[in-house]
Amino acid sequence: MDEQAASPVKEEKDKEISRAEALYREAKTMSVQGRSLDAIEKFDEALEIFEAADGKDVEVANICEQIGDVRTMRGDFKGAIPVYQRGLAICEKKNDPVSTILLVEKIIDLYRQLGNLDKALPYYFRALELVEKLNDIGRVGLYLTGIGDIYQKRNELDKALDAYRTAHGIYQSTAYRERAEILEKGIKVIEEAMLAGASK
Repeated sequence: MDEQAASPVKEEKDKEISRAEALYREAKTMSVQGRSLDAIEKFDEALEIFEAADGKDVEVANICEQIGDVRTMRGDFKGAIPVYQRGLAICEKKNDPVSTILLVEKIIDLYRQLGNLDKALPYYFRALELVEKLNDIGRVGLYLTGIGDIYQKRNELDKALDAYRTAHGIYQSTAYRERAEILEKGIKVIEEAMLAGASK
C-alpha cells in the first residue's frame, strides 16, 4: 500500500482514538457528577473503539476499572466483577503487579460483599503471591488473615490456623503489634475449639 493510500486510513484511526479519548473524559465527568448510567454508556462506547484499535490495552484496562467502579457504586456487584476481571487479565499480561493487586482487591471485596467466599479465595492467593514478590509485608499479613477467615468459615480449622499463625508471626516481627494481638486471641479461640472437638 502506498503512503497516499495509507494516510487517510491512519487519519481515520487517529480520529476514532481522539473520539474515544473525548468519550472517556466525558464519562469520567459524568461519573463525578453522579450520572452513573450516562457514564457507563460513554465508557462502553469508548471501550468499543479502544478494543478495535491496536496497542490500546492500557486504555481498555483503565476503562474496565472505571466501569467496574461505577457499577460497584450503583450496588451492581455482579455486573462489576466481569469487567474488573477483564482489566485484571490485561494487567497480568502486561506484568503490572501494582494494578493487578488493586483490581484483585476490588474483586475480593465484591465477592466478600456477595458472601461468595469460595470465589474470593483464589484471588487472595493470587494477591499473596504478588505482594510476597514485592516484599510488602503488611499486605502479606493482611491477605493471610483473609485466607484464614475463609478457612475458618468453611470449618477447615487446621488450614485457618496455619494462615493465622503465619500472619501472626509476620505482625510480631513488624510494627503491626495491634494486629498481632487480635490474631493471638483468634488463634486461642480456634485452638480451644479444636481441643474441645478432639476430646468429644
